[in-house]
Amino acid sequence: MEPRWDRIAGRAVQGLGVQAGELVQLRVRVDRPEMFHETQLALERVGAVPLVEYMPYDYQLRLLREVDPELLAQWDRHRLEWMRQVDRILILTDDSFTGDVPRAARDAWLQATSRLTSVEEARQVPNLLVAIPSARRAAQLGLTAGDLDRRLLPSLAAGAEGLRVQISRVLEHTGNSGGIITLRTGGKWELRLQQGPREWLADDGTVDAEDLRRGAIVSNLPAGSIYTTVMEDSVDGSICLPAGANGTELVLHFEQGLIIAAEPAEQAGDFLSMLDRHSGDSRRVSHLGLGLNPFLEGRPMGWTLVDEHILGAMFLALGENRYMGGQNSSSLNVDYAVAGATLLVGGCTLLEDGKVVV
Repeated sequence: MEPRWDRIAGRAVQGLGVQAGELVQLRVRVDRPEMFHETQLALERVGAVPLVEYMPYDYQLRLLREVDPELLAQWDRHRLEWMRQVDRILILTDDSFTGDVPRAARDAWLQATSRLTSVEEARQVPNLLVAIPSARRAAQLGLTAGDLDRRLLPSLAAGAEGLRVQISRVLEHTGNSGGIITLRTGGKWELRLQQGPREWLADDGTVDAEDLRRGAIVSNLPAGSIYTTVMEDSVDGSICLPAGANGTELVLHFEQGLIIAAEPAEQAGDFLSMLDRHSGDSRRVSHLGLGLNPFLEGRPMGWTLVDEHILGAMFLALGENRYMGGQNSSSLNVDYAVAGATLLVGGCTLLEDGKVVV
C-alpha cells in the first residue's frame, strides 16, 4: 500500500523540526493540492503559522510572461521583511523552473529572488526540500503519474531512524581521514579531492540541533545520503557526468579546484557559458556525496533530487557551499547524480561500480 499524503506531510514537518509558534514559509512549486493541503494542516497541527507562497509551475510561467519586468524587479519589496521573520522554510517542488520566458523578466525575477536568498542565507534559516511527483514531471520522465507515485512515495515516507542505520554503517568507514577522496566514473576518468578538516555530514531527512551546529541547514525528502565539502582548491582530474537530453555524456576536467575544460566540444560551450553567467566561483566543487536510501534502487530516472539518493548513486555539486560549512560563494548551486561510480575515502572503498561494499 502506498503511503498516504498526510503521513508524508507529517514526516516533512517533523524533519524540519517545526515548533509551536514558529512562522514557516511554505513554498508550493507543484500542482499537487492534496500534498499542499496536508502540509499546511500538518503545520497547523503543531501550532506553527504557515506563510504560504503558492507558485506552481504554470502560475510562475504566467507570472514571468505577463507581469512587467519593472514590477518583477520589486517582487521582494515586502517579502524581504517576511524573510527576516521566517523561522523555517518548507518547499514542495516537482523540479526547478525552466520555462521559456522573456529575458528581461527572468533577469528581474532572479535579482529579486537573489536578494531574498541573501537574507535567508545570512540568517541560516533551516530548509527542507520535498520532491513531489506530478503529472507534468511524470510526462517529462516518460512515466505515467501512477508509476511515478509508486516509485517515489515510499522513499519520501522513509523514517529517519531507519535511514540512520544505513548511514551509520557507511560513515564508520569514512573515519576522520582528512585525506584524499577518489571518484572514478565512466570507466576511465578519475577525480581526486582533498577533504582536509571538513566533516562528512548525513542527510536523514531531518534538520536537528547537531546539523545546525555543523552548518548543515538544508535537508531533503527523499533523504538518505552522506556528503562532504572539500578543500576548494584541491580538486584535480576528471569526472564523467551522465548523459543529458541529447544522450551525450559530459566530461569535466579540473585543475587546482577549477573546471578548466569540458568535452565533447559541442556540449562544452553551452555548459561553460552557463557556469560563467553565475557570480562567484561557479567552476568549483560545492560538495560530493553518496546516496543510501533503500527505497530507491535501480537506474536513475532523470530527476536529480531523487536520483542522488538512490542506494549506490554518487552525486557531485558545483557552486555555493557555505550553507553546509564550506567556503565557496556563488549564485550557482547545481547537483549531478552519477550512476555506476567507484568511491574511495582515505584508501577505503565505499562504493564499487555503483554498489555499496561496506
